[in-house]
Amino acid sequence: MADESGPEWLAVVCADLEEIRADLRAGPGGDAGPVERVLSAVRDGSDPEAALTTLHAVLQAGGDPLGLDGYGGPPGGLRGLPGLRAEGINAPHAEWVYLCPTGRCPRHAWPAATAPQPRCAISGIELRLERL
Repeated sequence: MADESGPEWLAVVCADLEEIRADLRAGPGGDAGPVERVLSAVRDGSDPEAALTTLHAVLQAGGDPLGLDGYGGPPGGLRGLPGLRAEGINAPHAEWVYLCPTGRCPRHAWPAATAPQPRCAISGIELRLERL
């Protein structure tokens, strides 16, 4: 981690704590422990750098290649890219997509307010809803 990442990452944790907790709980580990260890280090007056590095790595291992660098930015901007918006995305919220329930194929479907949750044509299991 670069020297300036420590304070920046701590600011990210502060600003996006609930989103990070939710992402960790929804991730493969299903546990918000890594962010809780950051908070504990800060509350104890300890240096949180090691806990921040671990949190960053856990987020990356969970499928977010940007880790802590992917949070932040203004509402409506893309995470990590302040003020930049993708064409056609105006709302300050995440986009959602339905994906294969087992992750074995690249099937996806965009949610529609009036449509039922789609199901896998092979297994009959409902597709899983994921945030982009």
